[in-house]
Amino acid sequence: MSHSINELVTQAQSLATQFPRCSTEQALTYACEHVADHIVGARIMQSHELEDWLQSVCHREDIDVPELHIAKARPSALASTDIDSHRICLYGRTTTLSTLLHEVAHASVRIDGHGVLFRDELIRLTRAHLSVEYAALLHSLFVGLGLEAAPWGASAHRR
Repeated sequence: MSHSINELVTQAQSLATQFPRCSTEQALTYACEHVADHIVGARIMQSHELEDWLQSVCHREDIDVPELHIAKARPSALASTDIDSHRICLYGRTTTLSTLLHEVAHASVRIDGHGVLFRDELIRLTRAHLSVEYAALLHSLFVGLGLEAAPWGASAHRR
């Protein structure tokens, strides 16, 4: 069953309410990622496989490789990034590549928030390392929810 972008935007808008402790921008960003994961999918990897993949992505992108920590699963978070120490912490035995790229985007732009610079980097990274389909859906959801994003064509290139 295919969904129209309007249906998916409505779904993301509704999902954003599941993040009551987040800013509106952060909640909408998380909801868009959740919808993209559900519709397009992102590979799930075991925690012991992630270090090599992270290094490969960062080397290809010319990003300093963040230190990676794996911690016990937490009900309130999938991952976090400490931009000051350049450290990513993933919670649980498995992680989707989209979650890891979300954290790499934080480390790359060195911003804790989920504003336009973060979103643009996330779209660019998902386009390069997950799929064009995933990135295009994420971009369309962001724009459909009124979240600022660079034009789609800009996501093909590193600034």
